[in-house]
Amino acid sequence: MKHRTRKILGKLAGGAALALLLGTAIAQSASADGVIRKLDADASRVVIKHGEWKGMQMGAMTMAFKVRPASLLDGLKVADKVQFSIEKEGADFVVTAISPATQETPLVLASTHISGDKK
Repeated sequence: MKHRTRKILGKLAGGAALALLLGTAIAQSASADGVIRKLDADASRVVIKHGEWKGMQMGAMTMAFKVRPASLLDGLKVADKVQFSIEKEGADFVVTAISPATQETPLVLASTHISGDKK
């Protein structure tokens, strides 16, 4: 009986460790909306003014990103509204997907709070 209990506890502990690892991996990527401020396809870099990344606890700001692969920047230009995905690699954030924002998805760069009641 003790052996069976240890075996079950071992599996539970392994599952918990896997869940923690997967949670860490998920927290290392995010998607956001933004506006391209600068674009350097030769250097595979883009500067984007983006909204909040809730999954990574990052507020709205303007940031420079590496882009991998550089071909993701083909057809994009400064002032384009975009939707993009990033992954954290060490100290860097890397854009791994980017496309023009669609009409159906509203671009949100900052949250606005309006106080007061309308009657």
